[in-house]
Amino acid sequence: MILKIEKLVYGGDGLARTDQGVVFVPRTAPGDVVEAEIFARKKDYATARVTQLLEPSPDRQEPSCPNYATEGCCHWQHIQYAKQIDYKESIVRESLKRIGRLKWDGEIKRVTSPDKNYRLRAAFHVFDGRLGFVNGPIRECASLVPELNQFIPTVHAPNAREVHALSAPEVVASYVLPDGTIQKSGHATIHVDGLSYRVNAETFLQANRFLLAPFINEVAQHAYGRVLELYAGAGFFSIPLARAAREVIAIESNAGAVRQARENAAANKASQLRFVEGQVDATLRGADLKPDVIVLDPPRAGCGVKTAKQIAELKAKRIVYISCNRATFAREAAMFGELKSLTLIDQFPNTYHIETVAVFELK
Repeated sequence: MILKIEKLVYGGDGLARTDQGVVFVPRTAPGDVVEAEIFARKKDYATARVTQLLEPSPDRQEPSCPNYATEGCCHWQHIQYAKQIDYKESIVRESLKRIGRLKWDGEIKRVTSPDKNYRLRAAFHVFDGRLGFVNGPIRECASLVPELNQFIPTVHAPNAREVHALSAPEVVASYVLPDGTIQKSGHATIHVDGLSYRVNAETFLQANRFLLAPFINEVAQHAYGRVLELYAGAGFFSIPLARAAREVIAIESNAGAVRQARENAAANKASQLRFVEGQVDATLRGADLKPDVIVLDPPRAGCGVKTAKQIAELKAKRIVYISCNRATFAREAAMFGELKSLTLIDQFPNTYHIETVAVFELK
């Protein structure tokens, strides 16, 4: 069938409307006219693959990554980067309106970076001892920092199932064996805006090296007084929040992350910062907390409606919600007061992934 792509949707596909219903087509751009064949049908939509590009969108460009055709990690590398940001903003606005019933006509600030060599951590699969992503070994990746690209060909790991690596810029790695055992190769220190973070390859750290300081600043500028941070991880935001606030209580369920966060807090002399180990919902239940500001950075599944209600009941004057999932964010946003500002952080150029920082205040 001949299709004209109308827009991009979260997940990366282009959307076309036909008299047979909606069709999703990967690796397309708005304005493309394509010949496509359907390979999957559901009740409400179909998915097709391009067999021929008949009229290319003016937003297209030639993909530069050697793995674009085989791996598909960079879903949108065929689209000019400035246009990718326009599409992401449209997806955020539509998600708020359609999922959250929340119309936002205000500005969405954009924080962007170079779209190549930005990623300072990666998880590799192992193919006959060599590193790759999904479909086989690779030599390099256009998204990875140069140090990780230099690391790839040096590794021969025949006994590992996965290799996790982080550049600080010296590379530290861990090797996941077939039984799930993890062998770590050491620690490194990342310096961000006058702060130092001791990390290993299993440390969850924001991935874009160009946006570490801008991301911190975007969050920390909204902190004052007593701050409660939820899903604190290894303290990436906690420590700079402590520079801006009188007191910070940070809650995190992972014992290893809490241990690492406390070490980093001590190294940065963040004495007004206290970490609490525990699940967020259980820790909040019955706790006598009166924060001025709540900062939360939940996993992709969001905090959940039940926990969102607990957070709202604390009556903080301000809530700063860091989200990597526009759907869960849109569902939970309506509970957090009046939306005052919204920022799009483009952590992962050339992909459909979207991160936002939203600031809510009590009405």
